[in-house]
Amino acid sequence: MSAATDQLSVCPHDTAKNLVGWFVLNTYLQRHLGCRIHFEPKDNFIKEREGVLAGGYRIVYANPYSAAIFRKNLGFIPVARPVGVYDETMLVCAAGADVPRQRPVRIASATDKLIVHALGLTLLERFQLAQADCEFQFAGTHMAAAQAVLQGKADLGFVYNETWNGMAEHTRQGLRLLAQTESRRAYHCFCIAPEWRDKLDQIRALLCGMQQEEAGQRILKDLHFTGFEPAEEKDIDAILALI
Repeated sequence: MSAATDQLSVCPHDTAKNLVGWFVLNTYLQRHLGCRIHFEPKDNFIKEREGVLAGGYRIVYANPYSAAIFRKNLGFIPVARPVGVYDETMLVCAAGADVPRQRPVRIASATDKLIVHALGLTLLERFQLAQADCEFQFAGTHMAAAQAVLQGKADLGFVYNETWNGMAEHTRQGLRLLAQTESRRAYHCFCIAPEWRDKLDQIRALLCGMQQEEAGQRILKDLHFTGFEPAEEKDIDAILALI
């Protein structure tokens, strides 16, 4: 495939939940935009991010950290975001425990290349914890970070709010929620490359109008979204400043 081919990229966190739904959405976009868009899912967010940065992508559905990187490096423009869905961080410790007094404090996190980690760092100030007094362990996934706390391998953990909400009750009972961010600024969103700037209004209207159309409603239901609303450039710029 040539580098000039228009391509769609979707955050692997989302394709893992419903891959077929994203293929259907890609077909929906092609039909309404009157163009061919190639969609090839990636195994993990590192490969997905590297692929977009290598070029050839015109539209992406990106996690907040990636959206900020794509904006900074390639000039991508935020278009639309799911209604009422935000990325937040839960700071947890083992049930019955607290923030330890000994230093360094061991903190488990999925990775420092996602917004969950950056938001988690802002929570440390509430407990007078300096980053220099922390030893970060990168577990690879949000659930693995929680498991590190449950297993006593870490004193604290940064857990993605969606992961926390989806945990089995017996797992959550083994953890204590110490604090959580309420930024309501970090979110997954559709962004377009600057080469598609002339399509911005059309794509935003298409995505934000999906809930008004029968086929769009079916896709939204499959992806567990209630609808899309405009994404703000200032929100992505705030994420960029945070990371």
